Amino acid sequence: MQRIIDWFSEIPEHVPEGMARYYIYWKVLYVTGGLGHLSALVLFWVAGVQFMFLFNIFSVALFAAAFVLLQNGWYRTAFWAVNAELILHGIAATICIGPLYSFQNFAFLVVILAFIQPFYRIWVSVALAGVATGSGALVMLYATHNPPIYVVPEVLQDSFVVIPMLTWPLFVLAMVLPFVSASARAEKQLAAAYGESESLLLNILPEPIARRLKSSDGMIADDADRVAVLFADIVGFTQMSDRLPPADVVNLLNEVFQAIDALLERYGAEKIKTIGDAYMVVVGLPDPVDDPDGTIAALALDIQAAVPSFRQPGTGAPLQLRIGLNSGKVVAGVIGQRKFAYDLWGDTVNVAARLEAASEAGRIQVTEAFAAGLADRFEFEPRGEIEIKGKGPIATCFLLGRKPAPAA
Repeated sequence: MQRIIDWFSEIPEHVPEGMARYYIYWKVLYVTGGLGHLSALVLFWVAGVQFMFLFNIFSVALFAAAFVLLQNGWYRTAFWAVNAELILHGIAATICIGPLYSFQNFAFLVVILAFIQPFYRIWVSVALAGVATGSGALVMLYATHNPPIYVVPEVLQDSFVVIPMLTWPLFVLAMVLPFVSASARAEKQLAAAYGESESLLLNILPEPIARRLKSSDGMIADDADRVAVLFADIVGFTQMSDRLPPADVVNLLNEVFQAIDALLERYGAEKIKTIGDAYMVVVGLPDPVDDPDGTIAALALDIQAAVPSFRQPGTGAPLQLRIGLNSGKVVAGVIGQRKFAYDLWGDTVNVAARLEAASEAGRIQVTEAFAAGLADRFEFEPRGEIEIKGKGPIATCFLLGRKPAPAA
């Protein structure tokens, strides 16, 4: 049985990709149609219906020819030959032995064939279906008012009634089932592709932003009055990358960033982007949070503690980060139509980036105002004023750690 299924499923290399499912469908149809007409040939011969016996010799030969035409790429010729045979065979059989034996049902098969084809526009399908149903109606009208040419022997009448009733559903099933199966496969592939695209989109954009982007064609741009921003950069990474093989550089970055990603998930922070070895994070976007400053400070301390566990290839020296934190108002939105990205802009972002650039290895730099807001929960070390491009001198501090919880 499996060999038969494999044979029907086999598609020659010359069949165009878009024709593959039709090819299998036609192969099943032409083979089963030929076998069905062969059985009808025997039935008509036993019943003594000479004309239909001879007609079925022609029909079997035509279905065999249609199969050969299919094998050689003459798809349209085979298509029209089989449709013509079905119509003529149904008309002839109904006139010869009357409407009792269901041969007028040829119209159903032709209607299915008319609409399951890749060649012609819908009006061709409608026309072919109209010819089939119209001829079926006319031959039925004729047969109800005129006696049949042949009388089926009484001993065979039950066979002539039962066999078509059993075979017609099988023919319809053979014609429809390949496309039902193809549709089911397509739905599974579509669901898998949708899942992959959804996962990819969520790796690029925050989930609330992704939902908005899918449901609206408008521009996404938001003001946020209170968010906290973190910039982190690996110390000495440029020199390190100059002496390391590219694969080692990418592998090291991947490992470090995956560790930071895991910490972000724990704190509910949002990664905005990575630029080389720099990593940008926001807390309070796209959804606001109650304590963005405290959350970003705790996150920064955990990142600072986690990264030294990674070692520089070759030297074995622990990696160190420079980190800058700031909080305040930002503008956020999605930019671009191709390779779009969710990004932040504003003075808060610029200051955080420059705090990171002016920080020291292994330390977390913040503004004095940021430190003042967290002085009851975290420890800071004043650094004094540093020059911030575009802002002038700003008083800054280094974040040292969490303050011990007060004794109960």
